[in-house]
Amino acid sequence: MSRLALFLIAALAASAETRTVIPNRYYETFSTHEPVARLQSGDTVITKLLDSRGRDDKGKMVLDGDNILTGPFYIENAEPGDTVVIRFDKVSLNRDWGWNGVRVSLDALAPTSIEGLESAQCCDEWLQPGRRNALKWMLQPPNGVIKPSRALGSKVKLEFPAHPTVGCVGVAPPLPQAISSGPMGNYGGNLDYNRMDQGAIAYLPVFHKGAYVMIGDGHAGFGDGELLGQGTETSMDVTFTVMLKKGYRITWPRVEHPDSIVTLGATPGALERGFREAISEMLRWLRKDYGLTQQEAHTLLAMTAELKVASWFGTSLCKIPKQYLPAK
Repeated sequence: MSRLALFLIAALAASAETRTVIPNRYYETFSTHEPVARLQSGDTVITKLLDSRGRDDKGKMVLDGDNILTGPFYIENAEPGDTVVIRFDKVSLNRDWGWNGVRVSLDALAPTSIEGLESAQCCDEWLQPGRRNALKWMLQPPNGVIKPSRALGSKVKLEFPAHPTVGCVGVAPPLPQAISSGPMGNYGGNLDYNRMDQGAIAYLPVFHKGAYVMIGDGHAGFGDGELLGQGTETSMDVTFTVMLKKGYRITWPRVEHPDSIVTLGATPGALERGFREAISEMLRWLRKDYGLTQQEAHTLLAMTAELKVASWFGTSLCKIPKQYLPAK
């Protein structure tokens, strides 16, 4: 590395700021809303996420909605064709309760197995008026054991280690539009990927000047697919650092872990089409960043890929362990 490159890296680190940002307004859509903060590449943000129904770390209802988002964060110098990088430095629980359903989504079950199922209406209307399908869970912040607040049977111990994750992360979508925080798309959105955790690095394409990064939907833990329809919903303490890759264009969201690289795709109602997007994005990543030939990339992917359903409601995932990759 040249002395000039080392100097520029040192200058960027010296100019980076760490800021605490607690918004007084939250959103349910990804769009070019009024920014809550303007960030330079390299800046770090300390913030809090409401739970998916808009309650804070004290349990107070701040916004009665669905998949409530913190942000947006305007990234200076971000332009269409760039990639914004979000490194999650801290993702941890900040209160001692969350909630889940008690029945797998009917969309994930064979039609012949639905008849005779017990109702999903399990509980009193404690979470919000009219809602009876939310079971309270007991949590041990910042990342201890999580378990239902009452017994659901007598054969197994329903007690699990917490794995705090961020369900929603994205930028303003293409075109001048506002998209609900419910689905996922090429801009990110409601990924519901259960390893969007501390240490994860998300890569998102930029479609508007400033990018308008938004995050939300904290989860205490859940398995692949988010099959209950929730991920043990709760509020969260989050610290993240933003970086900008100028002139580096990607098509769909990517995630990097210490042990693997992941691409995500989505077409609601058609998981196989989401997998096509995730697989195609992985091939682009292998060719561009790792220098593989087409035949190398296709063969490596076919022999090592792990294909997962990140969310049954539309997010497909392609993963390759780093042990099979060359140095960038």
